[in-house]
Amino acid sequence: MTKKSNNPLSLELTSKEIRFLIACCQTNLSREDIQAIHSYQLTITNYQSLITAATQHGILPLVYKTLKSLNAEILTELKTLYMSISQRNMLMSAELIRIMKLLKKNNIEALVFKGPVLSQMAYGDITLRQYVDLDVLVRKEDIHRVDSLLKELGYKRVIKLTENQEKLWLILKHDMSFYHPQNGIYFEMHWSLLDEDYPIQMNQQVLWEDPQTVNINGNEIQTFPMEELLLYLCIHGSTHLWERIEWIKDIDLLIRTQTIDWEKLVHKAEHSNVETILYLGIYLTNTLFSTEVPSNIKERISHNKKLTVLSDYIFKSWSGDHANGIKGTLQRTHTMLRLFPDTKARLAYLHKILIKPTLNEYDYVDLPKRMYWAYYFIRPYLLLKKYVSSN
Repeated sequence: MTKKSNNPLSLELTSKEIRFLIACCQTNLSREDIQAIHSYQLTITNYQSLITAATQHGILPLVYKTLKSLNAEILTELKTLYMSISQRNMLMSAELIRIMKLLKKNNIEALVFKGPVLSQMAYGDITLRQYVDLDVLVRKEDIHRVDSLLKELGYKRVIKLTENQEKLWLILKHDMSFYHPQNGIYFEMHWSLLDEDYPIQMNQQVLWEDPQTVNINGNEIQTFPMEELLLYLCIHGSTHLWERIEWIKDIDLLIRTQTIDWEKLVHKAEHSNVETILYLGIYLTNTLFSTEVPSNIKERISHNKKLTVLSDYIFKSWSGDHANGIKGTLQRTHTMLRLFPDTKARLAYLHKILIKPTLNEYDYVDLPKRMYWAYYFIRPYLLLKKYVSSN
């Protein structure tokens, strides 16, 4: 259903439904894509399953746009959902502009990423990409000022924290979520892109030194430099093992529409020890969407033997073809470990997910400070209890 790629057989690991959705996301539909779309529509027996899958993968607007361009049958529900997403995106874009103006008025630097900005950059249209919240990076010293300004606008924290819990949250986490009860918009304030104990990190200082500007409805919004944005999107997708086709399409369209300094991008990936993560993102977009990249990048990808195994796991997971419970968790963890560059990083990841306490453990039992060492035993206990009870 899709064009030839480095590893076309791997797509056979996905369901016909998923391959239909991928075909609908092609930038330039081939004759085979069009025939496959029409043929699959004749066999659909569960439209709700298809709509659910398109929504979960964040590509419903693209599916609707493709079917409309082909004069194919479009369900009323699909059109209704598309219109709802479009209206919601326009509302969120207006709210983003309002918040950014307020931050600028108060001399608070902020960089927007994902959401409306990414949609405008990659898709050329704020309505063609699904997003559920507004993501903004601020400097850590401005956290409390931003918090106060958001409250003035009517936002409330999604999670209520005690004073001690908030101190732990600022140490253990990298963002905080807010919700506006009137307009239903979620806002995520980031002071870092990854938890401080995550095995890999990006150089965040570079983000502030040379931001690029995106125009949304006549308003200039600052976002990450292009190479840092592309690298971050690959890291973000990998932390979730690319659960959404949308994340791969983002990279495909950025490569197609933006000017990328590939030498600089590779250098940054090497400096941060995320070459496999970068090449996996590019490998996936080339496999699904035949994205063109420089020949030296293709060569580097062809020499990375991890990518086929990683992509096979990802494609299988889209069709629900993976184990559940402890076995499924072990498979996922084993796959995640392949992303990291060395044993030290893999051990750091295992320590983070299995042993290091999270807010859940501090919330589970309130121990005196001199007993905080016990949380390192409570974490594995709660994990074991969770998986035993689920089986």
